[in-house]
Amino acid sequence: VRLVLILTVFYLVGCGLSNPFNDDIPYKQRFDEGLVFFQEEKYGRAAQQFNIIVERASHTDLGDDALFFLAESYFLDNDYDLALVEYDKLVARMGFSPYIEKSRWRICESLMELSPNYYHDQDSSRKAIQEIQQFLDDYPQSEYSVDADELIKKIRLRLARKNMETGELYIKLKAYDSALVSYRIVTTDYYDTEYYSQANLEIIRCLVLMKKEGEANTFLQELIDRNELFVDDNFKELASEILDNAS
Repeated sequence: VRLVLILTVFYLVGCGLSNPFNDDIPYKQRFDEGLVFFQEEKYGRAAQQFNIIVERASHTDLGDDALFFLAESYFLDNDYDLALVEYDKLVARMGFSPYIEKSRWRICESLMELSPNYYHDQDSSRKAIQEIQQFLDDYPQSEYSVDADELIKKIRLRLARKNMETGELYIKLKAYDSALVSYRIVTTDYYDTEYYSQANLEIIRCLVLMKKEGEANTFLQELIDRNELFVDDNFKELASEILDNAS
């Protein structure tokens, strides 16, 4: 019986040291344990430790460290909603923290991850672009600037594709005027994407389907006169086929 009691005591003590809700653990020890879990990629357990410090000791020297690593734990665990909340807290509350720039960048990455695929609503994608552009304005020499530029290109490509798919759907529905609007959005807003050439070709197609062959010919000639790089022999041939089919 005595042996059982001794083993039970050791078990309870051991549980107490690893229990994230044990109030007797000093905050520094708790933070260090959180870092160990973090380095071992046990992000859920790390988040437990950091969250307690954030809730109970945000006024201490460990406050911004714990908040940053809490956000990082969520981010690296692919929980972008919670990560975004914690990064936002750090930026709002701790303007002089050394983690501000990294947190701002993580906010951009989180918004990108949370934005839907191209065929869904794109409001969050536009918000992500705005956030990234603001980040680049505030940190033009940031080590993340190249990644930020690439992220913007990726989102813009997604938005362009969304409009191309929308235009195609409208054509199937014979709503040619609506399709024309979608393709013109691509040519005006996403001219730097791979869809720019095809969107111009689809504008010609829409005009022909709307029985506006004269306007379609004028549009093609304007592209040629502007010396658009994509207006090569292949493009001219495809455009001519569309126009010829109208006659």
